Amino acid sequence: MTVREELIHEIEQALDDILQVLLSFLRQTRLSQSEPSLSIDLAEISSAGLTAQKHYPLRGMPLVIAEDFDEPMSDLWDALGT
Repeated sequence: MTVREELIHEIEQALDDILQVLLSFLRQTRLSQSEPSLSIDLAEISSAGLTAQKHYPLRGMPLVIAEDFDEPMSDLWDALGT
């Protein structure tokens, strides 16, 4: 997959807020091509809701392991033996 194809694939799956920030960044870059580097406004990115929470909905949830997680399951071994 080429870089262009991969970028188009990611754009197709992106949220509208993310695309709006990307579009404003690209416009800003085009308008000020004389500057060697541009910094992305972090406030603008955070206001667009670009957080890991949107991509990883289970992040931050507690991990609960059952009390008998590592207990031997003799009934299953018995079923396999017969």
